Amino acid sequence: MQQYFAKNKNLELEDSDYHHIKNVMKMKCGDLIKVVFDDTIYTCKLNNINDVSFDIVNNIKPDYRASRQIDVAFSLIKEQKLNYLLQKTTELGVNEIIPIETKRSVVKIEDKKRSSKIERWKKILKEASEQSFRTKIPKIHDISNLKDLVNMDYDLKLLCSLNKNTKNIKKVLPKFDNCVKILLVVGPEGGFDFSEEEYLLSNGFVSVSLGNTVLRAETAPVVALSMINYEFMRWVVWKIYLRQRLILLIIFIIIWHYLGKWFLLS
Repeated sequence: MQQYFAKNKNLELEDSDYHHIKNVMKMKCGDLIKVVFDDTIYTCKLNNINDVSFDIVNNIKPDYRASRQIDVAFSLIKEQKLNYLLQKTTELGVNEIIPIETKRSVVKIEDKKRSSKIERWKKILKEASEQSFRTKIPKIHDISNLKDLVNMDYDLKLLCSLNKNTKNIKKVLPKFDNCVKILLVVGPEGGFDFSEEEYLLSNGFVSVSLGNTVLRAETAPVVALSMINYEFMRWVVWKIYLRQRLILLIIFIIIWHYLGKWFLLS
């Protein structure tokens, strides 16, 4: 079932969505679609394909909140690679995206072109959110710089580094199990300039490695997000396992206590 994001509480869609339903998907009367607004998913049945009108069949508001907010900041890269990065980070559940300009950024965007670029990126994020059945579209910030990142408030700021002495992200994350709001920062091709990395580290960023190989600028955020999601999920499963074992132990102690009393009385 195809999903779309509504513009308002009347569940009006974008013109591009109407075109997609009618001319790309070639849907027919009676077909079902999902329309999302304000974290609520509406299942709708098409009743007129000419003007793409529909009736609401039912709606649900998923009772799910991510236990952590993970945002990604990355250096500007070429358009096709950037589009891939936006799509994949959205699929992996990123909350906010912050494009940044660095000394080694291979792309520089003129001020007069920034607004049109950001609108283009928003469209990509919307389509990726629809494809992955998210109920929220990630927020994308205006093009920022390292000073902006330093001034942002997070529980943990991770800096992906190419330094050989940097600890692997898997070894670093367990120390920050209680962090809820996390910023992941990825540099350009070739990594951050030494002075940039020193500046971030001196302002509370934690340096992490993604492994022995050097990843492409568009691949590194995807790998890092996957590793973070895996590690946090592993901890959740482990905590549930320990909680269940603790409950069984308490039950065993209670049973043993009463059985002991019964044997004494008998």
